[in-house]
Amino acid sequence: MAFLELVWDVFYEDCLMLFPILFLTFFFIEYLEHRAGEKLLRRVERAEKTGPLWGALIGCVPQCGFSVSCAHLFNGGIVTAGTLVAVFLSTSDEALPVLLSHRSALPVIWKLLLVKVILAVVAGYTLDFIWKREQQHQSFAKKNIEHECHSKESSIGELLRESLKRTIEVWIALFIVSIVLTFVMENVPKESVQKFLLTGAFQPFLAALFGVVAGLSSAAGLGILALLRGKRGIRTYAAILAACYVAAVLAGSLIQLLE
Repeated sequence: MAFLELVWDVFYEDCLMLFPILFLTFFFIEYLEHRAGEKLLRRVERAEKTGPLWGALIGCVPQCGFSVSCAHLFNGGIVTAGTLVAVFLSTSDEALPVLLSHRSALPVIWKLLLVKVILAVVAGYTLDFIWKREQQHQSFAKKNIEHECHSKESSIGELLRESLKRTIEVWIALFIVSIVLTFVMENVPKESVQKFLLTGAFQPFLAALFGVVAGLSSAAGLGILALLRGKRGIRTYAAILAACYVAAVLAGSLIQLLE
């Protein structure tokens, strides 16, 4: 693949639709922080209890950019770590459309989606149970990571300008990193990857690890890149990525034993 063609593919297939999604996400965060009333904020907090369930269900919709939005919502202290992990685990990115193009794979697809959703829900609620929501909110407050805010009386125009500024900054960073990672992945011999992943007793461990690395060049992995641009601390992000990895390994190992 020529480099210019690769850049176009990343722009058109992975990043183009992310721009409006990012903008709407940032505007939602800005509005919650500076214009929303206490009633709306309480509703958002109550929704946290069902967050992993909804995150798993919506996350399995391919190429919707929801993982990126959810990452920013987590960095803004709006959704829980369990909800974010559920989204990351259920996101199907480009894999689902490719599988759907083969009719013979349809029976397997529904089973795969069901397993992904169940895994995402269980992992999300488990993480929120271990890392209590109250502890997550306290951790967020201690980091004092809120960007410079406008007053409660800020106009819609000011919120739109701030949202657009944040959107452009994040989108450019994601676009550049996506080009680099996609270029690297395109030049890795597929035969070597297959031999590396499809043999040996450690297949679930290697496949889960490779999934995180390779996923960074897909629509799903952009959520991870967006997450790491936040300021919630290395330990927080390491815990989230570790939860995704452990959940994937356990699920893969269990399925391998049942085969």
